[in-house]
Amino acid sequence: MKFFEESVEEAFRILFEGASEGIVVVNSEQFIVATNSSARAIFGYDKNELEGQHLHKLIPSSYHKEHHSHFNGFMKHSQKREMGKGRVLYGMRKDGSQFPVEAGLNPFSLHDHHYVMALVTDITVRKAQEKHIEDLNNHLEEKIEERTDSLNQAVKSLQDEIVLRKEAERSANEALQKEKELNELKTKFLSLVSHEFKTPISGILTSATLASKYTKEEHQEKRVKHLNTIKSKVKYLNTIIDDFLSIER
Repeated sequence: MKFFEESVEEAFRILFEGASEGIVVVNSEQFIVATNSSARAIFGYDKNELEGQHLHKLIPSSYHKEHHSHFNGFMKHSQKREMGKGRVLYGMRKDGSQFPVEAGLNPFSLHDHHYVMALVTDITVRKAQEKHIEDLNNHLEEKIEERTDSLNQAVKSLQDEIVLRKEAERSANEALQKEKELNELKTKFLSLVSHEFKTPISGILTSATLASKYTKEEHQEKRVKHLNTIKSKVKYLNTIIDDFLSIER
């Protein structure tokens, strides 16, 4: 029986000292009663340096009041749980430096005394990795935002260019339409002018031809008549030319 008890005690000691997590055991008054080698390595203490010390020795002073309140609440409703879930906890090394930790609390009783065993893990590396990942994500988001802004600017520029091209196309179409209408007007005008010129010119040629046939004295009246016709047609042509020139001006 004694061998069994000694074996159990030795097994517990091996497990206690061999655990990768830091183990800190405190009594109900928060005085440290036991630590394993991992805990001492995490906090920078030698063997037996922490036993009998208050737990506040491992906690930054700015957290003492808050921790005391949480500890009392835990002792009243003690159950196994993660300490500080949802928020970052900090431990303090022997040299005064602070570092982020994760702590799981395990209450137990021994010989009518109440204790709490805290499993402590230094999460400095994890937090640094999380910070690095967060920085990378922020950098990526900034790049995506920059690319999105550039894309939006490119789309805006393209839209503006499309609007300008449509406006230029509309102006060109309007100019072409006006030019077409102007050409049609010119064609009609030239046709009208040609007709207006052709009629009196034809009359002039006819009268000139007839007048040349009346060479005798007795034909004077007829010759005068055709000469008057020629004068009238020439006057009419002058009027048309004046009208044409006034339109051109």
